[in-house]
Amino acid sequence: MANFNYYKSKEIYREKYYQMPKVFFTNKQYFDLSNDAKIAYMLLKDRFDYSVKNNWVDEDDNIYFIFTVTELMNLLHCREGKVSKIKKELEQVGLLKQKKGRINNDCGKIKATPNLLYLGKPEVTNEDIFAINQEDSISTVNAKIANTVKDLEINGLTINAKIANTVKPSNTNGSTVNAKIADNLFYSSSTLDTNRHSKDTRESDQNSILLENFADLMQDSSIATFIPENVLNLIKTFSSTFEEAQQTVKTIHNAKFKAEQESDQKFVFEELENYGVDTNELYRTMLKAYQKGKTEEVDNLSNLIFIYVKNWFKEKAAPAVKAYYNQDFLVTTRIPMHDWSISDCD
Repeated sequence: MANFNYYKSKEIYREKYYQMPKVFFTNKQYFDLSNDAKIAYMLLKDRFDYSVKNNWVDEDDNIYFIFTVTELMNLLHCREGKVSKIKKELEQVGLLKQKKGRINNDCGKIKATPNLLYLGKPEVTNEDIFAINQEDSISTVNAKIANTVKDLEINGLTINAKIANTVKPSNTNGSTVNAKIADNLFYSSSTLDTNRHSKDTRESDQNSILLENFADLMQDSSIATFIPENVLNLIKTFSSTFEEAQQTVKTIHNAKFKAEQESDQKFVFEELENYGVDTNELYRTMLKAYQKGKTEEVDNLSNLIFIYVKNWFKEKAAPAVKAYYNQDFLVTTRIPMHDWSISDCD
């Protein structure tokens, strides 16, 4: 043995892969799952070892995860709205279950730990097994015939090239005529104005299309804002351009973040209804801001929206979440009582 082949550290990491369940592509109940939800399931499944090391196992030996919304955002490389959307997707098909986190009293301040997240096993039917095995067989056959197809494709390209060469003379003649016409049009004094007008019209049309589809674009999985559809449509109605509407969305996100900082309370918009918050009030809050902007003299509408939305989160959302956990803490906490009717001397 003259040479010894060592394993290198980089080679070990190069061989690490995430595993995606094939049943996601064969079972109809998973067909509507977004790619983001599938990837999220795959990433969480890969972290089972991490859960075991942290002793994240309940009394029934079920493995769970403890992740804050921020930690999930970092893990999945997405925004808060998308995290909530992904969790909801996985819950709907039985691949994720959430249990309310524990409640702790830290120096008189009540704090709730993040929800416990459980992954569910995908359902596999006999049809899934047959489809997966059939797919594996077809892949093997395709690999064997791939080399023979290459020759046919090369021959086809050669034939197409020959045909293309015969067409060139006709195209050249036509181009010559078009070139002469183009020379005459180039010196027309009205052409430049027409082109500039066409460009402006085209940009205006493009902006109109983007603005018209604003709500759909903002709810796309790559963006996934927490702002509900009715509020997005309201923003679209009161915006002159797509960029203005985008800026308003950013303002709302900033207002929520500021409210969380000032109230020292993190909350997920999609879960506020669980705490008794009427999330439709965000629509009415935005409507009041737009009404004031129309009926009164407002220097900066974005600043007005920021203040209105921030105050709504601080005055409605934050107290509701805090009250919810306060109530739960009082129920689960036992207060020792001393019976003063019994003498200590007895």
